[in-house]
Amino acid sequence: MIHAKRAGLELARSACMSALLLLAGTAAFAVTPDSAAPAAALGDARIVRWTFRDLGTGGPFDMRGTEAGVDIPVGIRADEVVTAARLRLHITHSPALLPDLSHLRIRLNGQTLAALPLLRTDAGHEVIHEVVLDPHYFTGFNHLHLDLIGHYTLQCEDPQNSSLWATISDFSELELELRPLELRNDLALLPAPFLDRHDNRKLILPIVLPQSPSRGIARSAGIVASWFGVQANYRSARFPVSLNELPAAHALVFATNAHQPAGLNLPPVNAATLVMMDHPANRYLKLLVFMGRDDAELQKAVEGFVSGQAVLSGPSVTFTNVNLARRAAYDSPHWLTTDRLVRFGEMLDDPRDLEAFGPVPGSLHLRVRIPPDLLIWNQPGVPINLRYRFTPPPESDGPTLAVSINGELVRAFRLRSSEGSEGLGHLVIPAILSSARQEAESFVLPAFRIGSDNTVDFQFAQDMHFQGACRVIPRDTVRESIDPDSTLDLRAFHHYAALPDLTLFANGGFPFSRYADLAETAFVLPEPMTPAGLEQLYFVLGRIGRQTGVTASHFLLLDTADAVKAKDMDLIVLGGAASNKLLSDWHKDAGLVLGESDRRLIDFGPVPRFAVDPLRFNAKRTAESEVTVTGNGSIGALLGFESPITSGRSVVALIGSDAAGVSAVADALDDPGRVSSIHGDLVLVRGDEVRSYESGQVYYVGTLPWWTRAWFHLSRYPLLLTVAALVVALTFAVWIYALLQRRAARRLGGQGR
Repeated sequence: MIHAKRAGLELARSACMSALLLLAGTAAFAVTPDSAAPAAALGDARIVRWTFRDLGTGGPFDMRGTEAGVDIPVGIRADEVVTAARLRLHITHSPALLPDLSHLRIRLNGQTLAALPLLRTDAGHEVIHEVVLDPHYFTGFNHLHLDLIGHYTLQCEDPQNSSLWATISDFSELELELRPLELRNDLALLPAPFLDRHDNRKLILPIVLPQSPSRGIARSAGIVASWFGVQANYRSARFPVSLNELPAAHALVFATNAHQPAGLNLPPVNAATLVMMDHPANRYLKLLVFMGRDDAELQKAVEGFVSGQAVLSGPSVTFTNVNLARRAAYDSPHWLTTDRLVRFGEMLDDPRDLEAFGPVPGSLHLRVRIPPDLLIWNQPGVPINLRYRFTPPPESDGPTLAVSINGELVRAFRLRSSEGSEGLGHLVIPAILSSARQEAESFVLPAFRIGSDNTVDFQFAQDMHFQGACRVIPRDTVRESIDPDSTLDLRAFHHYAALPDLTLFANGGFPFSRYADLAETAFVLPEPMTPAGLEQLYFVLGRIGRQTGVTASHFLLLDTADAVKAKDMDLIVLGGAASNKLLSDWHKDAGLVLGESDRRLIDFGPVPRFAVDPLRFNAKRTAESEVTVTGNGSIGALLGFESPITSGRSVVALIGSDAAGVSAVADALDDPGRVSSIHGDLVLVRGDEVRSYESGQVYYVGTLPWWTRAWFHLSRYPLLLTVAALVVALTFAVWIYALLQRRAARRLGGQGR
């Protein structure tokens, strides 16, 4: 009786919503749930336990000094509220700390919630402290701050004494009780609740398709997956695929009048339509439904969503006119331009990210992403014009600014004191910063240290200064910053790369990402399209979207039969038995051939990861071994080679012996630790192991001025260049000698007259 009554209430509520949508001039959506969950189960709280490692700390916190602190970000989704919180801290502190004066202060969003005494009996070994936190202080985005207030003596104290330390383990744990909130159906909330910007975990967003989706429906879902991949950014994204079944989670639904998933009674629509609605089995969950009369209108709904999301509001909208233009090559917002100087401020979300406080602050990070195919051959590196400001130190014997790229030191500059400015490259003292010094330095980021995705770190370091016993010059007002008007110059570099190179694909989606909207890319997904194959497609689209910052809206989705006719296209071949056969026909000299049970591997030896020759002039190699085996175990592979259909075009295949092997390739690409092991033109993935191979079959893509291209390719033959230089020098000498002889003859002839 209770279930029937609740189902009747749901039907009545859905009917009211349908009537409202009709009055608003949109298509009506009546929801008929297959089953209704008990009310007690819908609003139940859940318990989550996040270690500091889960929250992105990357390791234990080593706190040093009298006032050391760490900040831990904690995000709470908009569709949940914290009802209870508990903090379990694993602490090890110095035996030298005075228990009466030393303690650990715990703050949440600026509010002090607890102070833990650091007892002498607990010193020198790990102790677990449990603290109850008031849930009322939690918001959407939270800062959990831990401060060490440490003292080791009652008399003269060095604030940076080595005995002042405490370590917080990254196995410390935050336990939260979260209760779901019922959100309104409003497209203005997007991308929430499907992707919540406060949630820093990997995005797992199910996609629901009809039982036998057409390629148009599958492609439209891929465009939306790419858009959510862009929004996910650093989180990474996976898109589990359900055919004809609604998962118990927030989900994306794609349907046409003729093809729609079971579990939703969606009436026919007359236009491209987008609706946010309740999940029929749980009112705390939402469905984002894309609909059209046919595949073309469904595509219009999808393109309207990705291009007009900023003006969407209300429970539903229809799209009448959508025009999504192609993008130019290399216009990814995540890549630096090569046609002008680039300011540091253009690479930042907030200029304050390059500001620091205190004598020894943490490193300031600048993410520098460049097009993966930039040719840095015959160049010392990337020129930097650096401007920085700092509070002048009393002395200039120790303070420095160290600059490093990807963890490797590049330059170190001395921070000059306020007394004198000898050797100063540039000095500006604005009126509002009369106590700050600004300097400018020019240097070069070494070419051999630069990849497609780089982190440049700026580390200021100023010492504490003593003036006799117990007299320390206070340094609480020390400030440092890197000026956003500092510039980086890529104008001297051209787009030219040696392929195949799976490093460029794994780290930058190249060569497919050359057009950020994938306008010249085709995905090859064999029939029948399975949930595993579609999930692989959406993973790759979301990943390239994260790398470029642009939604992939112009790619093609082909069957293996259509792939052989795809001229002037770069191809991404996805897993399946038909794909393995297609690859064996296309690339008979491939290092790996996967059959139904047979596997053939040609081993060309290990890949030289740090080769002196970055464009593999001498890459042609001979096979060291060849083996053919029969087995049914799982193995995945990445394979790259030149397209047999159009020269200069590329093929990258993500294949496997089975669905588990294909999934292992996606897991490897999703793991920053294993991505660094992807090189060459063949990568094998077995479980957690990644092994790379290189055959040496090289082709070049990009453009160079003719004189640079000639010099570039001739440089691989030093002996030929030497002979050519001698021939040119000898020819020039003979010509000069003949010219001088003719002049001498004319002079002598004139004297004879």
